[in-house]
Amino acid sequence: MTAHFEILKHPEQGLAAVKHGFSWPAAVLGWVWAFAQKLWVPALALLAVHAALAFISTKLLSENTGLLIVVGGCLQAIFGAQANYLLSRAYQERGYFYQGLVPATSASDAIAKFKAVGENIPAEWRLGVAPVLFKLPADIQQVLAVARLTIKAVVRYRLLPVLAVLLLLVVVGLPLALKHDGTARALVQIIITYTLSAVTAVLGLVTLWLATGTLARDVEDCSMQMVAVKPIARWQIWVGKWLGIMGLNVILLGLSGLSIFLLIQWRAASLPEKQQAILKHELLTARGSLKEVPPDLDAEVEKIVKQRLVEIGTLTDGADLKQVRKDVKEFLKSQYQAVPPQQARRWVIETGLARAQLERTPIYLRVKFRSSQYASKPEPYNTIWEIGPPNATNRIRIDRTLTTDTFHEFGVNLLDAKGAAVAEPVKGGQFSNLLDDQGRLVILFGNPGRATLLFDLADGLEVLYHESTFGLNFARGVAILFVWLGLLAAIGLAGASYLSFPVAAFFSITMLVVGLSSGTIAKVVADGTFGSTNHDTGVPEGMLGAVDFIMVPLFKSVHTVLTMVNAFSPVDALSTGRSVTWETLLRAVVQIWGLIGGLFALFGILAFSRRELATAQGKG
Repeated sequence: MTAHFEILKHPEQGLAAVKHGFSWPAAVLGWVWAFAQKLWVPALALLAVHAALAFISTKLLSENTGLLIVVGGCLQAIFGAQANYLLSRAYQERGYFYQGLVPATSASDAIAKFKAVGENIPAEWRLGVAPVLFKLPADIQQVLAVARLTIKAVVRYRLLPVLAVLLLLVVVGLPLALKHDGTARALVQIIITYTLSAVTAVLGLVTLWLATGTLARDVEDCSMQMVAVKPIARWQIWVGKWLGIMGLNVILLGLSGLSIFLLIQWRAASLPEKQQAILKHELLTARGSLKEVPPDLDAEVEKIVKQRLVEIGTLTDGADLKQVRKDVKEFLKSQYQAVPPQQARRWVIETGLARAQLERTPIYLRVKFRSSQYASKPEPYNTIWEIGPPNATNRIRIDRTLTTDTFHEFGVNLLDAKGAAVAEPVKGGQFSNLLDDQGRLVILFGNPGRATLLFDLADGLEVLYHESTFGLNFARGVAILFVWLGLLAAIGLAGASYLSFPVAAFFSITMLVVGLSSGTIAKVVADGTFGSTNHDTGVPEGMLGAVDFIMVPLFKSVHTVLTMVNAFSPVDALSTGRSVTWETLLRAVVQIWGLIGGLFALFGILAFSRRELATAQGKG
């Protein structure tokens, strides 16, 4: 197979040939190949990285080495792509001079061809370019060229070192500055919740600043005019800017995420064995969720209302059929939710495709209930739980004291190494299969107290089970954060497409503030007014009719858009051991990039395409 070789010549040592392009020996052998070629610095650097990965794999991630294998493979592939370039540079540093690019089957064949032409190579060899197996279309090459220029501009402004130091302080300094109580949950709360949120905030602000500055400044200092007059479309410039910013985010967010991931493993190794078991089964995992199929209340409401209308003939004067339906529905909900004293409530959970996971992994119940007796603070109540098929020998009974208005999580199939039931996960523990022959999980709750307890249909009881590994789940969560950053970059570029830098920055920050005010907007939409509401009747109070008439519909539209963005909460999911599924990641890409980000991109490209660049010259 013909390849292309760079011919280099030394005044005393003669000729050398270096293959142009990817090096399979370097990709496979790595630092061994580098040492053999006397590339001391790359060889030592690659050896140190692989030694660090091996140490991490044996000491910290002995049960999740797949991620490190992928990282190591990617490093080898990157080194294979750059190895011949490094070798050529090393030859030139030793006094060799580049002569040209020769097509040949081997290095010796390339040198022989070079000598055959009397070492006076043709011009096409001297300036030749090696062919590639796949060539991108010209439009995409132009977009990537703008992306590279954007990255080079950021590097030229020395922003990357500042960002690297800032992120290092956040990732390393924040967990060291904040102390925890030595429990697994507190450790995860500090490292994941605080650190990952801080990294997202820093990169979000930097993304907005870069997106507004990189385009608005180029227009104001007239450098964009030098690009726009070339045979490149405005949309290619816009998309190239976005890709360049996102390329930087890939590097910064990827390194930050990997650092946080390794920091968690390192800090977890110092916890007691009991806390490490809790960390493994409850937090550093990806737990799926199952709930009972909700009853069809609307159908039952219609059935009851029709029956009552037949019995009484018609409604009494002043009665509202809509209100009657609402009252009947609330009555039915209370019947399903309420567990009277000395009574029981039964849940049947259909496991479906998750059956295999529930048969051999830990199962947790997440419950929350209210009491019919009023109390100003959460009150404790005795509860009795029986989990498993009726009359089965392995049916589990759990007696627990739980408080009202509080989410509680507890394992139901946890066993120790000897097979005895335990309340908390232990090292070397086992798990009991509590499913019946049809793959259903039967849960029976008994109320031994004197007050009626109420379990909400939506979040009263939830079954949590192990779905996948923490490493893959963490990667998906970080990917959603990357999607958020992509939306911020689109917002910043959209503002800079038709505004000056100060105004575009103000516009971008305003959009960010609106996004952070989603709670206030949701409350206005729920109340239906900017004023106060009567908590007994739910009717708005005050004289804000004109304001409500205009602003409430606007807030409803904004709330709909914000819900599409805020529907994903990867930080909360990761800190509680919840699964961030591939479906969730795909929906985030479609909703945030495809719909909302796509609208900002469309607006920005149209505005930038119609903008007169000559009218936006900077002063002086």
